[in-house]
This record gives sequence, C-alpha cells and structure tokens, in this order.
Amino acid sequence: MDALAVARIGQDMVSAAQLNELCGAFMQGVVQSGGVQLAFCYAQDVTGERLLPLTDVKAATATSLATSTQEWPVIEMGELDNPLVYSLLGSEPCQVDHVDQLVSVGQGFDLLREHFPARCALLAMPLCSTRAHTLAVLVFVGSAVTLRAWRTDPVWQTLAGMHEQLFARLSEQMDEAQRLRYERTVAHRLEAEQGRSRAQRLLAAEFIGKSAQARSIREDMLRLADSSLSTLITGETGTGKDHAAWLIHQASSRSGAFVPVNCAAISAELIEAELFGSVKGAFTGATQSRSGLVAEANGGTLFLDEIGDMPLPLQATLLRVLNEKRYRPVGSTRECESDFRLICATHQPLPRLIRENRFREDLYFRIRQMTLHMPSLRERAEDIPALAMHVLLHFNRERRAHLSGIDEQALAWLCGQTFPGNVRELRSLVMAAAEYVGPGARIGVEALRRLKVSLDVPTVPEQCAQREAAPGPVDQSVRELLSMPSLPQAVDAFEQMLIRQRLRQSDGSRSRAAVSLGIPKRTLARKCQKWNLDQESHVS
Repeated sequence: MDALAVARIGQDMVSAAQLNELCGAFMQGVVQSGGVQLAFCYAQDVTGERLLPLTDVKAATATSLATSTQEWPVIEMGELDNPLVYSLLGSEPCQVDHVDQLVSVGQGFDLLREHFPARCALLAMPLCSTRAHTLAVLVFVGSAVTLRAWRTDPVWQTLAGMHEQLFARLSEQMDEAQRLRYERTVAHRLEAEQGRSRAQRLLAAEFIGKSAQARSIREDMLRLADSSLSTLITGETGTGKDHAAWLIHQASSRSGAFVPVNCAAISAELIEAELFGSVKGAFTGATQSRSGLVAEANGGTLFLDEIGDMPLPLQATLLRVLNEKRYRPVGSTRECESDFRLICATHQPLPRLIRENRFREDLYFRIRQMTLHMPSLRERAEDIPALAMHVLLHFNRERRAHLSGIDEQALAWLCGQTFPGNVRELRSLVMAAAEYVGPGARIGVEALRRLKVSLDVPTVPEQCAQREAAPGPVDQSVRELLSMPSLPQAVDAFEQMLIRQRLRQSDGSRSRAAVSLGIPKRTLARKCQKWNLDQESHVS
C-alpha cells in the first residue's frame, strides 16, 4: 500500500465524528486493499448482554454501509462459542480458518454467517477503551492466508493501533445519553427490518401463488401492513378477502387482536351492541354489561366483512368512531376509547350503493384511504396447481391421510375450470376429492370431474329448467316449510331435507356430504343419528 493511501485512511479516521464512521473508514481501507471480502463491527449495548451491529463494508462495493446493519442479527453474549463473543470476553484476537466447520455455535452466529462467502476464514479483533474495558469487536472475513498476512503487516498494525485509540477516545466522549439514543436508533432499525423480514416470510408462506398477480398482492399487503390507514378490500366472493385482511394484520406491528365481524351475518338490531357493547338493561335480554368488538380490537385490527350490508344508521355511528376514536356502548352515557386499525371488505360495488342511497358517501371515502383488490381465480389461473397442492398439504396434516398428490392431468383439468366460487370453491373441491379417493391414493381427473358436478351450484336458467321439469316436489317442500307452526320446527325440517339431498348427491358418502355442507363429519353423523338417516348414508 502506498503512502498516499495510508494517509487517506488515517485522515478519514481522524475526521470521523461517530463510531460507525470511524469503523467504516478503517474497514473500507482494509477491504479496498484486497483479499478481505467482508468486514463488520459489533458493539456491546449498555446492559453488556448483547452485541449490536455498528457498520459493515462489503468487497463488492468497498463502501461503508452504515444503514445495512438492518440486515445483521443481534448476538447474545451467552453464545460463548461464538468467535465474536470469545474475542470480546478474552480481549484478544480470534481467528477461525474454517468457518463452515463451526457447528452449534448459537442462533446469532448461524444468522450471521448467512452473509459470509463459501469456505472462508474469520478474524475477530477486540476494541478496548482507555481503561482496558472491551467495547466492541472488529471482524474480517476472507481467506486464512490473507488474514494471517494482514495481522503481521506492520503498516496495517500501525493503522489498527491508531483506529483502536481513536475508537477508545471517541467512545469516552460519547455521554451516556448519546449512547442510549444511538443504541435505541439501531435497535429500532433492527426491529423494523426484522419485522419486515418476518412479514415477507409470512406472506410468502400464507398467500400462495407465483403469478404476477400473486406477487403484486403480496407487495401490496406488505405496504398496507406498514400503514395505520383504513383499508378497503374488494373482490368477488371466495377470493380470500378475509384471509388477506388477517395477513395484513399479522404482518403489521400491531400487537392486539384481529377481530373479524361479518356485517351480513348479524341482525340489524344486534350489530350495534355487538360492535360497541352494551350496559345491563340496555335492551331486552341485556342481563349484564358486556364490552363490544371495538373494545376487543383495541391495539389491534377490526375487520368489517361485507361492509356494504351495514345498516345506514350504524354507518353514521361508525363514521364518528373512525373520526374521533371514541364510542358509546348501547345504553351508556359514558364514552370509551379504542385504538384500532380498520380493514373493511365487500364484494358489492359501493359506488352503486351510494347512488341508491344505501351507503354513505362520506363513510365510503373514510374507509378507503387505502385499497386492495383481490383478483378472481380466473385472473390468476396459473396459481391453481400451487393452491391445490397447498390445500392437499393442509388436508394431509390435519387428517394424517398421507395422500400421495394430484395427477398432472388432474392439475391441468383444474386449470381449465372457471371456478365462479374462486379459491373457496377450489378448496372445497380438492378437499372433497381427498376424502373421496382415501388415504394413500392420488387424486385423478375422474374423481374431480364427478365431484365438480355434485358440488356445482345450478345457474339461474338451470334452476328454472329444473322447476319446469319437476315443479311438484320442490314447491311442495317449500309449502310444507312455510306451514310449520314454529321456526325451530321449520329449521329442523329444512336441515333434514338438505342433508337427504346432499347424501343422495354423494351416493350416501357422509365425508363428501359434510364437505359440501361445510360442516364437520362428526356433526353430520350426529344429525343422521338424530333423524334416523343412517340407512341413507355410510361413513366413507
């Protein structure tokens, strides 16, 4: 190395005002000299229990990457076999010629060496204060021969000694408050990056698909997870809007609960009490005070599914809650607060509902601060094989069925279907086929074709044709239901009629009938026993 390069490194170190700048200047000089592929620095936190990344330099750019410490793991001082910890505790250099031979060193080191090149050596050098207290450790990664030569080079040892003195002096000048602020910044940055990395892994594992649409949705969900703004998810029925809302919550930093509410499934008379809670005596049946779902979502996410079905009077109340983050339980005079993130979903065109005076325009703009559209399965047909295999994988895990897979022809046939029920329909079909073929078997085209016919919902023209062809039994059944003296009796009669029909469609198979009804097989078995339908069904 020429004198000019040495002088430049020394000048950069002397002019450094922060520890990461000082270490970056020294390590940059080492990497630029050649032979060393990677250099980084870790410093102890105030507690002395952890090592936090300070800065790093890579040979690819030979520049200091102070912000890239987001990628580096926190190392616990309890990893006594970790070369960094060993060097820091012993206050002496530690060289490992074959890093790939180190095993069971610790989680921090295992994550750390993911950044290392193959078949490399490592040199850890402690940095001490003026009172001989070890503060940090420098690490250089390269070939064993290069690292040994570097350690004995008099020029580099002079620069290393100068760097250590400057590091000790600069660290002494940093008062406790500065160190704490700096470490909080680094810790916050690390936490944010680790949270983002966790979110990316979650979305990759839980939102299946390699199509451009699937990748775009994952990117959108990651962006939405970083926000606290209200989000509206749109898309056809069965596209997975509720699953997307759950993933956005899980990928976010919110530690509270994910609270789903289906606005279409709760009566208009009860939905306000369900959302905001009620006090004792507020209405008939309110025998005790209870908190609502808005309170349960405090610190988390409130998911309002089918928001288009929310009654107009309640829409005004919801708008006020969103604007003020305050609400009043039914029958109460006291206001409560809740810090929740709102996600809504609908398959209905809300602008049309606004024109029909069925949805408030001001609420519409308040809930769609951010949007996510879930494409139909027809628009991402190339994801069908991956989705089908994912459903089968979960089926095998839950049922311990050990099905061997799905034929290539069957996958090709699935890709050619329109699936008006989208992912939900595909899932039901694959699960029904898995039940149909049995443990250890492989799902083929014939099983899928047969089940698709039995599970398909007739279109409106088909329904009309069926009624014209055989109007008697259907009309008679409806008349019998309407003539029932009480609702419980009518419900029982309808359940019997529907279960008999599904058992006939599935050739008496309870497993397939249960899947088509969307209920557990055990529940169907109890109902068959209750209504003496055992002769019309079998267990398979």
